[in-house]
Amino acid sequence: MNEARIRLDVEDGIARLTFDHPRRLNAITAAMWRELAEALARVEADPAARVLLLEGAGDRAFCTGNDISEFETLRADPDAAARYNELQHVVAARLRELTKPAIAAIHGHCLGAGMEIALMCDLRLCSAEATMGVPAVKLGLPYRAEDIVKLLDVIGEAAAREMVLLGRRHGAEDIRRLGLAHRVLPDRAALREEAKAMAEELATNAPLSLAAAKIAFRELARRDGPPDLARAQAWADRCYASEDYAEGRRAKLDKRPPRFTGR
Repeated sequence: MNEARIRLDVEDGIARLTFDHPRRLNAITAAMWRELAEALARVEADPAARVLLLEGAGDRAFCTGNDISEFETLRADPDAAARYNELQHVVAARLRELTKPAIAAIHGHCLGAGMEIALMCDLRLCSAEATMGVPAVKLGLPYRAEDIVKLLDVIGEAAAREMVLLGRRHGAEDIRRLGLAHRVLPDRAALREEAKAMAEELATNAPLSLAAAKIAFRELARRDGPPDLARAQAWADRCYASEDYAEGRRAKLDKRPPRFTGR
């Protein structure tokens, strides 16, 4: 029986998504890519899910990318690779267009496609034991333009060239220096505590405001054409017309925490 899976649990506004394949350091199988795409669609559609928190099962890894043990049967030639890569494209598109904030809580190894997923999250936290890297050149694989651009957007061209061409793994000191994570915590317990606190705080914020901000960031960072500022403005206008904006004003005047509903 295949034990590899994507787990998704929603509680108190937090959608907790777990890469659950610890025997293979949470490497992603083809079946898991499909499950991941479905899970992201459910998070986007579920009004009870206010924030997405990604983490890895077990003590050794967040996610080590693709499960190489499947490559001989599923990714051994250009045509097979194209079919396999399409699974990743669907996940990338859904994560890129997610209107809810996403946090990656990184403990242990975070490599290849696992790092790409983390880089697409809005916020990244890691423990001091974390390692991040791109081992494609050690495996004879291409690190494609669509993957390199994620690195460029986060750490810049010079650092991205060093990481991709050398294929080295980077520890907490480099992760902090390069800006791969927003915060480095001393151990896994502290990582979990901080990730939970951050997710809880995000879950109390106005969903439409969060969505408008995410869409504005997305459009301003667009590389496939000019930013669609009209789209960003339309989402901003939804905030102005929302019940949540009225609730935010009332709560401020009443000196109480707001209770946002996403309407």
